[in-house]
Amino acid sequence: VCVWLLLADVSAQSKKTRDHLTEMEVEQVRDVQQIDLRIEVFIKAADRRILVLTNPAAVQKEKEEKVWGPLPTGTKAELLTDYKKILEEGEEKLDDLYERDPKNDQLKKALRKFKDAANRQIPQLRAMAAQLSDKKDQRALAEAIEEAETVTKADTGN
Repeated sequence: VCVWLLLADVSAQSKKTRDHLTEMEVEQVRDVQQIDLRIEVFIKAADRRILVLTNPAAVQKEKEEKVWGPLPTGTKAELLTDYKKILEEGEEKLDDLYERDPKNDQLKKALRKFKDAANRQIPQLRAMAAQLSDKKDQRALAEAIEEAETVTKADTGN
């Protein structure tokens, strides 16, 4: 009986784990190895969360759904946390490449794209503040904005 309760607890915990990318977004990341194109995947994934947050009735074109899958779902806090984690993963990929090859031409291009996207997304995120009354949502929004601001301050050191 104790083993069954332990397994039930582990199973319940595993169901609580949420991936910040959808299955098809993960496939997109896996398929694209070039850093500037991979960053574009992270940007698109982040934009998809902002779209759902700012327009819950949003629909996408059939062609886009075939490539990216259904729009992400979740609570506001979950989508904002996903957004933050997407940016963090993009930063990790840039950092990894910088450590291996700081002079890589694609690195500067990727970082510029990432920073431009974050600069575009920050006002969209800030505009959500007035609509969030739940403390958990507000905290997730603040963390998402903070992460986006971190991206805008990134520098390749070149």
